[in-house]
Amino acid sequence: MPRDYSARLVFNECIAEDIVELCFELTEAEPWGSAPNPARGPSPLDPFYKKIKRVQGACSLPGFGAEPQGPNPGQFAHLAAPGVFLRRPVSIAGFRQDENIVRFIVGIAGEGTRNLAAKRPGETIKILLPLGNPFPSIPSGRNIWLVSGGLGVAPLLYLAKTLSGTARELRAFMGFSDERSVFGVEEMRELSEMTLDVGGFITDKVSGALASARPDAVFSCGPLPMMGALKKICAARGVPLYVSLEERMGCGVGACLVCACAARGAAGYKRVCRDGPVFDAEEVVIS
Repeated sequence: MPRDYSARLVFNECIAEDIVELCFELTEAEPWGSAPNPARGPSPLDPFYKKIKRVQGACSLPGFGAEPQGPNPGQFAHLAAPGVFLRRPVSIAGFRQDENIVRFIVGIAGEGTRNLAAKRPGETIKILLPLGNPFPSIPSGRNIWLVSGGLGVAPLLYLAKTLSGTARELRAFMGFSDERSVFGVEEMRELSEMTLDVGGFITDKVSGALASARPDAVFSCGPLPMMGALKKICAARGVPLYVSLEERMGCGVGACLVCACAARGAAGYKRVCRDGPVFDAEEVVIS
């Protein structure tokens, strides 16, 4: 079950153009959807508490209590950004359980993320986590490939750290639009056999590698056109592909339906926040 944490910023560093790494220490927590605190007065969100609590009860979300035991790679958090009404969904890029430190890599795209990037160590915000479904568990001794584009490398860094000690072979393919947006390369290189492409199409590198090797599964996060091309490449070779999707979100728990994405078959649509963000690529329409 997700919990709403008070979180103290302990690290803030610009790691590429308009990209910052933020690390927060999770402290006090309360269940999301619990009764509003009378001491804080009325809130515009009060009418939604009952609905969100009902949705929360229906969700099977891997979570943790006051003493975190997760989150898992692929899950995300809702960060309360100063000066804006709605929280910002951000992929979790790492977690240190011994210190309750959660790591995010945030692209500055508007007022909310700009205000988050301006926070100073010692300042606090509210963070709702863990949200969504993680990447599936993989038995040890398998060959795993990770394919990322731009900010999509963030959740795959966390996944790579988790798999580096159990996968027989771990290969990472990282694509960036230009040199100014490159980050995480050295970290990924320490964890895997890494291929980098700047300014081109990382899917071309994957296609070329598949001519002489076949992974047991591919995990991907990045722009939809990249993952759409990757889906065709993997399907043609019978390689299982799991994708982490990004959509605009409102509530983050499946109540508002803002983040619906097209699904294959009778399902029609799926909610990225509740049914995902990680999907078997065959479940969803990627274009």
